[in-house]
Amino acid sequence: MLAVGVTDGFPPRSATRHGASAVLVAALVGATLSGPARADEAADTATARALGVAGVALAEAGNCSLAIEKLARAEALHHAPSTAERLGECEIEVGKIVAGTERLQRVIREPLAPNAPPPFVAAVARARTVLDKAMPRIAMLRVDVKAPADAHVAIAIDGEPIPDAVVRDERPTDPGRHEVRATAPGYVPASASVFLADGESKTFSLQLSPVASAGPTSSRTPYLVQDSSSSGSHSYAAAITAFAVGGVGLAVGAIAGAEVMSKSSTLSSNCNAGGECPANMQADISSAKTWALISTTSFAIGGTGLLAGIMLLLTQGGSPTPEPKAATVLPVVGGTSAGLRGWF
Repeated sequence: MLAVGVTDGFPPRSATRHGASAVLVAALVGATLSGPARADEAADTATARALGVAGVALAEAGNCSLAIEKLARAEALHHAPSTAERLGECEIEVGKIVAGTERLQRVIREPLAPNAPPPFVAAVARARTVLDKAMPRIAMLRVDVKAPADAHVAIAIDGEPIPDAVVRDERPTDPGRHEVRATAPGYVPASASVFLADGESKTFSLQLSPVASAGPTSSRTPYLVQDSSSSGSHSYAAAITAFAVGGVGLAVGAIAGAEVMSKSSTLSSNCNAGGECPANMQADISSAKTWALISTTSFAIGGTGLLAGIMLLLTQGGSPTPEPKAATVLPVVGGTSAGLRGWF
């Protein structure tokens, strides 16, 4: 086994990048070259070593945000207590206290061989020191969801789902502001923001409203709207029909009036001043009387239709609805009779 005479797994704050790299290299080499290794394993170890050296250098420079990415990649390729410990420290430094302390506890619980490299032993000791300071900062959050016990409630904090087993229990949470969202099948999702101070324990409530309670109202609403719209549509249809009847009535009255005037002109030229007419003019006299009756009746119907249409428009509230199918009204005029025929 290759060993390097060092007393700590990490260089002092004043150490150079070269010194930090040398210590990390010693830790990684001491852990991996104790026996024969496959070629791909050796390559992974070498890559992990390079990433670890760079990560430790960034951490020593106070740049944990960038160090985390390199240290995490080094750990994924090849685990070493010295790398894991520094990664946990940096996670705590950037506010990921729960993740960082869990990582440090794994370092502490990991059994070391009697002949473990000194950097590994130093990493475990350093992990205990950091944990003693970080553990009291962890906050506890319990999300109290107001929903029936049989509701399948799901909770997410900052977009990360919480396991069902701890949905209704206190959960270690990083201090700071968090977005909490609760969902359940058949319920309207609820979300809110909560702030936790260092070491604070808080219960936060969210109310889930059942969709089912709003469902019947929602399903009835279109029905009610449809009824109102249909009523308005029918009222407008009646008004249009009344105007149509009124218009046709006036038209027929005008036609009939013109015919009466024509007949009257003919009779005036053939009858004397006393109103006596030749016998052969009796048919014209009867026709003139019929047309006069038709004219008077049609004008009355027309006036009534127009008045009814105006009243329907005035009494119909709301905005216009789509136009209904137009009514069709046709005048029927015979030799001695007249009327109206229509489709509505």
